[in-house]
Amino acid sequence: MSTRNLIQTTFDEFGKSLGGSKKSGSWYVTGPNAIAVLNLQKSQSGPRYYLNVGLWFLGVAPAMNPKRSHCHVQSRLETLVPAAHRKHLEELLDLDHAVGDEERRTELLAVLTSQLEPLLEAGMSDSGLATEAGQHFLTKSLIDGDGQRFLAAQAAGS
Repeated sequence: MSTRNLIQTTFDEFGKSLGGSKKSGSWYVTGPNAIAVLNLQKSQSGPRYYLNVGLWFLGVAPAMNPKRSHCHVQSRLETLVPAAHRKHLEELLDLDHAVGDEERRTELLAVLTSQLEPLLEAGMSDSGLATEAGQHFLTKSLIDGDGQRFLAAQAAGS
Protein backbone atom coordinates (compact mmCIF):
# COMPACT_ATOMS: atom_id res chain seq x y z
CA MET A 1 0.00 0.00 0.00
CA SER A 2 1.46 3.36 -0.97
CA THR A 3 1.39 6.46 1.16
CA ARG A 4 0.25 9.69 -0.44
CA ASN A 5 2.79 12.48 -0.12
CA LEU A 6 2.27 16.17 0.49
CA ILE A 7 2.35 17.13 -3.21
CA GLN A 8 -0.35 14.57 -4.02
CA THR A 9 -2.59 15.63 -1.12
CA THR A 10 -2.14 19.33 -1.95
CA PHE A 11 -3.01 18.61 -5.59
CA ASP A 12 -6.15 16.79 -4.42
CA GLU A 13 -7.05 19.68 -2.13
CA PHE A 14 -6.82 22.06 -5.09
CA GLY A 15 -8.92 19.77 -7.31
CA LYS A 16 -11.61 19.62 -4.63
CA SER A 17 -11.55 23.40 -4.21
CA LEU A 18 -12.41 23.75 -7.91
CA GLY A 19 -15.45 21.51 -7.46
CA GLY A 20 -13.82 18.82 -9.55
CA SER A 21 -14.27 15.08 -9.53
CA LYS A 22 -11.40 12.61 -9.40
CA LYS A 23 -11.07 9.50 -11.52
CA SER A 24 -7.96 7.38 -12.11
CA GLY A 25 -5.68 10.00 -10.55
CA SER A 26 -6.91 12.90 -12.69
CA TRP A 27 -9.17 15.75 -11.65
CA TYR A 28 -12.00 16.79 -13.96
CA VAL A 29 -13.57 20.24 -13.76
CA THR A 30 -16.48 20.86 -16.12
CA GLY A 31 -17.14 24.38 -17.32
CA PRO A 32 -19.76 25.73 -19.69
CA ASN A 33 -17.83 24.84 -22.86
CA ALA A 34 -14.93 22.61 -21.84
CA ILE A 35 -13.66 20.06 -19.37
CA ALA A 36 -10.36 20.86 -17.67
CA VAL A 37 -8.26 17.79 -16.89
CA LEU A 38 -5.52 18.01 -14.26
CA ASN A 39 -3.04 15.18 -13.87
CA LEU A 40 -0.08 14.87 -11.52
CA GLN A 41 2.78 12.91 -13.09
CA LYS A 42 5.71 11.57 -11.08
CA SER A 43 9.15 11.73 -12.63
CA GLN A 44 10.79 8.38 -13.30
CA SER A 45 14.13 9.72 -12.10
CA GLY A 46 13.16 10.82 -8.61
CA PRO A 47 10.56 12.32 -6.27
CA ARG A 48 9.69 15.16 -8.63
CA TYR A 49 6.25 15.86 -10.06
CA TYR A 50 4.82 17.58 -13.12
CA LEU A 51 1.30 18.96 -13.31
CA ASN A 52 -0.24 18.25 -16.71
CA VAL A 53 -3.20 20.34 -17.82
CA GLY A 54 -5.66 19.59 -20.60
CA LEU A 55 -8.83 21.08 -22.07
CA TRP A 56 -11.47 19.04 -23.84
CA PHE A 57 -13.79 21.24 -25.92
CA LEU A 58 -17.38 20.08 -25.53
CA GLY A 59 -18.19 21.80 -28.85
CA VAL A 60 -15.97 19.26 -30.62
CA ALA A 61 -17.47 16.18 -28.98
CA PRO A 62 -19.16 15.30 -25.70
CA ALA A 63 -17.02 13.50 -23.12
CA MET A 64 -17.23 12.35 -19.54
CA ASN A 65 -13.67 11.81 -18.32
CA PRO A 66 -11.28 12.31 -21.24
CA LYS A 67 -7.67 11.33 -20.69
CA ARG A 68 -5.37 14.32 -20.50
CA SER A 69 -3.37 12.91 -23.42
CA HIS A 70 -6.54 12.98 -25.58
CA CYS A 71 -7.45 16.59 -24.77
CA HIS A 72 -7.64 19.21 -27.51
CA VAL A 73 -5.33 21.54 -25.56
CA GLN A 74 -2.40 20.18 -23.54
CA SER A 75 0.24 21.85 -21.43
CA ARG A 76 2.23 21.62 -18.22
CA LEU A 77 1.84 24.06 -15.38
CA GLU A 78 5.57 24.83 -15.56
CA THR A 79 5.01 26.14 -19.10
CA LEU A 80 1.92 28.15 -18.17
CA VAL A 81 3.35 30.09 -15.22
CA PRO A 82 5.41 33.24 -15.82
CA ALA A 83 9.15 32.59 -16.08
CA ALA A 84 9.74 34.45 -12.80
CA HIS A 85 7.67 31.81 -10.92
CA ARG A 86 8.89 28.71 -12.77
CA LYS A 87 11.96 27.85 -10.68
CA HIS A 88 10.03 28.22 -7.42
CA LEU A 89 7.22 26.01 -8.74
CA GLU A 90 9.73 23.35 -9.82
CA GLU A 91 11.25 23.43 -6.31
CA LEU A 92 7.81 23.03 -4.72
CA LEU A 93 7.10 20.01 -6.95
CA ASP A 94 10.41 18.35 -6.04
CA LEU A 95 10.37 16.43 -2.75
CA ASP A 96 14.20 16.36 -2.77
CA HIS A 97 14.23 20.16 -2.50
CA ALA A 98 14.34 21.15 1.17
CA VAL A 99 11.07 22.93 1.94
CA GLY A 100 9.06 22.50 5.12
CA ASP A 101 5.77 20.62 4.75
CA GLU A 102 3.48 23.50 5.71
CA GLU A 103 5.47 25.96 3.60
CA ARG A 104 5.35 23.59 0.60
CA ARG A 105 1.59 23.04 0.98
CA THR A 106 0.78 26.74 1.47
CA GLU A 107 3.00 27.97 -1.35
CA LEU A 108 1.94 25.25 -3.79
CA LEU A 109 -1.74 26.01 -3.14
CA ALA A 110 -1.00 29.72 -3.61
CA VAL A 111 0.64 29.06 -7.00
CA LEU A 112 -2.19 26.77 -8.11
CA THR A 113 -4.82 29.28 -7.03
CA SER A 114 -3.15 32.43 -8.37
CA GLN A 115 -1.59 31.05 -11.55
CA LEU A 116 -3.56 27.99 -12.70
CA GLU A 117 -7.11 28.66 -11.55
CA PRO A 118 -7.57 31.87 -13.64
CA LEU A 119 -6.28 30.04 -16.73
CA LEU A 120 -8.68 27.14 -16.16
CA GLU A 121 -11.61 29.51 -15.68
CA ALA A 122 -10.72 31.29 -18.92
CA GLY A 123 -10.18 28.04 -20.81
CA MET A 124 -13.51 26.48 -19.89
CA SER A 125 -15.70 29.09 -21.58
CA ASP A 126 -15.78 30.38 -25.14
CA SER A 127 -15.76 34.00 -23.94
CA GLY A 128 -12.91 33.26 -21.54
CA LEU A 129 -10.71 31.95 -24.34
CA ALA A 130 -10.78 35.43 -25.90
CA THR A 131 -9.40 37.05 -22.72
CA GLU A 132 -5.73 37.67 -22.03
CA ALA A 133 -5.64 34.65 -19.69
CA GLY A 134 -7.34 32.45 -22.28
CA GLN A 135 -4.98 33.54 -25.02
CA HIS A 136 -1.98 32.96 -22.74
CA PHE A 137 -3.24 29.43 -22.03
CA LEU A 138 -3.60 28.70 -25.74
CA THR A 139 -0.26 30.17 -26.83
CA LYS A 140 1.62 28.19 -24.17
CA SER A 141 -0.09 24.89 -25.05
CA LEU A 142 -0.15 22.22 -27.72
CA ILE A 143 -3.44 22.24 -29.63
CA ASP A 144 -4.47 19.21 -31.69
CA GLY A 145 -6.13 19.43 -35.12
CA ASP A 146 -9.69 19.15 -33.77
CA GLY A 147 -8.94 21.89 -31.26
CA GLN A 148 -7.43 24.14 -33.93
CA ARG A 149 -10.45 23.71 -36.20
CA PHE A 150 -12.82 24.36 -33.29
CA LEU A 151 -10.97 27.53 -32.27
CA ALA A 152 -10.85 28.75 -35.88
CA ALA A 153 -14.61 28.21 -36.22
CA GLN A 154 -15.19 30.05 -32.93
CA ALA A 155 -13.06 32.98 -34.13
CA ALA A 156 -14.87 33.11 -37.48
CA GLY A 157 -18.25 33.11 -35.74
CA SER A 158 -17.48 35.97 -33.36
